[in-house]
Amino acid sequence: MADKRNPNSHQGLLHGIIIRSTVESGKIQHITLPELDSRFVVIAPRDIGGTNRVRALANSMPLLTSSTISYKGQPIIALFGPDNESTRLAARAVTIEYEEPEQEETEAEQAHHSGTPYTYSFGSLEEVTAREGLKILERTYEYGSLGQPTSTLSKITTEYDGQQLYISTPTQWPHHVRDTVSDVTGIPKRRVLVDCQSLHSPYDEMLITPSVYAAITALAAIKGSSTAQLLGVIESRHPEMQVIRKSWYSEDGKVHAEKIKVTVDQGSALFFSDEMANHLIAGLTPIYELDAISISITFTTSNRHPAHFFGDLGYSDSLSSTEAHYNVLSKLSGYNPATWRLKHTGDEHAHALTIKTERSAKLKQLVEEVSQNSDYLRKHAAYEMQAQMKVKLSTFLNYSRGIGLACAAGISGFSSECKQLVQQAVQITLNPNDKVEVNTSLPSDGASAQLWKKIISEELSVEEADISFISDCSQVIDSGPAVLSAAVGCMPYQIKRACDLIKDKRFVQPLPIVESVLSSRQSGPTVALFTSNTWVVIALELEIDTILLEPIVRSIWVSISIPKPQNEQIIYTKARRSIVRALREAGGNLTKRTVPTIEINITSDGEQLTSSIASAVRAAVASAFLSAVEQALGTAITKLPVDGNVILAALKGKS
Repeated sequence: MADKRNPNSHQGLLHGIIIRSTVESGKIQHITLPELDSRFVVIAPRDIGGTNRVRALANSMPLLTSSTISYKGQPIIALFGPDNESTRLAARAVTIEYEEPEQEETEAEQAHHSGTPYTYSFGSLEEVTAREGLKILERTYEYGSLGQPTSTLSKITTEYDGQQLYISTPTQWPHHVRDTVSDVTGIPKRRVLVDCQSLHSPYDEMLITPSVYAAITALAAIKGSSTAQLLGVIESRHPEMQVIRKSWYSEDGKVHAEKIKVTVDQGSALFFSDEMANHLIAGLTPIYELDAISISITFTTSNRHPAHFFGDLGYSDSLSSTEAHYNVLSKLSGYNPATWRLKHTGDEHAHALTIKTERSAKLKQLVEEVSQNSDYLRKHAAYEMQAQMKVKLSTFLNYSRGIGLACAAGISGFSSECKQLVQQAVQITLNPNDKVEVNTSLPSDGASAQLWKKIISEELSVEEADISFISDCSQVIDSGPAVLSAAVGCMPYQIKRACDLIKDKRFVQPLPIVESVLSSRQSGPTVALFTSNTWVVIALELEIDTILLEPIVRSIWVSISIPKPQNEQIIYTKARRSIVRALREAGGNLTKRTVPTIEINITSDGEQLTSSIASAVRAAVASAFLSAVEQALGTAITKLPVDGNVILAALKGKS
């Protein structure tokens, strides 16, 4: 923002706290406030001058609820006071009486909140499944969360001078903050200025909630004629998902058809459901030969905290179910998973309509490489024999071991069918003296910005020190939300394209030269939802600690195929971080005593820029982890994360 301010230096700063519901569902009967003097400001739904809704694409949720409670922790009112201590003491004196629903009403309400299924099909399922001699494998995979990861939100501060609102907040979507504040307060967008602070949001927790907090502080700043500030801890809940896969296969291991039914619990509000369905379809459709497939996806709401993005939109979870399922299919047909993949991976498959990938020859090379580096064939055979022994080896000596293998294609950004969101935009200006300005609302710090600078420096032959980013929010263009690895997966293509356009005009037209590039948006029956030029193959070996009931990951082997890395160290670091994160989310024990050996090999072949590998790595790790745990325990494991209850049930023969 051009006029950066320091609201903390102003006299009369209002410190806020949000009063939230303490029940999961019901209706508000009465709210009792303590006696408050003129130093305090209360924000309730009646103080909203615009709309009491927070919108994202076609969906919305209440900013403050005035009657119906949808989930525990839902904002009801906000209280602002002269200091944090006084505000918190006053907040403790607020009492809210609820009318909780009967059990029958709750169940009826839950059933009412199931939406129309999203569907995808390829081939004729009825014709294929009518063939004689086909065997059937049906499994249900469940995905949840070990806990509720939280991130402390930095201060959100809003100042109102009677004309303009000045908002300081960390956010992944600056223009959404501006639009939400404008809608809620009724102040025109041009008079809402947002200064984006640095942030760390591994679970995309800074996507929607900063807009909620900014709108509340804006209302307080206007009503109190002062600067308002809010501190908050943002919860990020993993969407709960159930995947039911039914596969028809023949004795030679070929899978002929699949019928997949998915149910996703997004909590109290549906956001990005259309786009999430595309990401799920991309992960559910196998990269292996298949004659027919039918996918049905249903999104439901519940009395839980909203759950939307969690690093991606379900691609990694859905893909991990696919890879784990095909590991089981390969063993049922007499193959080990590596050999089966080498036989049944081809370029003619249903996956071509969801993700346009590199040719399968590269994938097969990676499978062979990982198999050799990990000694996969020998270990898989040994652990299979151990699992099938009638007299088990002592589980107290940690002989329960397993090894899993999985493949994945890397994708990034929104799908080609995402029409409701503005196209991701970037503008590059070449000024005199080889000075370059970059205009984008995506974060301009960190590794992504360094990657952009390197591309511009190489393409335009300028010094990286002469490349700057526009910070005046009144001039910054809308590049959409900073999610789905768009900063490293999609933006580099756009920046290179803008540089190419500038080079065509350089030394021909006078400076400055300005070029803007929008993200590609094509759709049609022959256009894939995503494009990928990266392959990831992972083998993972673990053992079960039967005392602590925890999976201990021993070694991980990773092979990655990419076209042209701008910085191979960035790819390596990103892969390692994604592996560690995926292991934690899956239930793997990671301590100083149990740090696994991670071997990463990166092969580059081509001139294109690299699509993101983050979701692919997480998917492959989760799938390999699930398959390895299943082999180690000798029984079906279909639930992630794997915790002590899952392992104990398996050891007791109840899984």
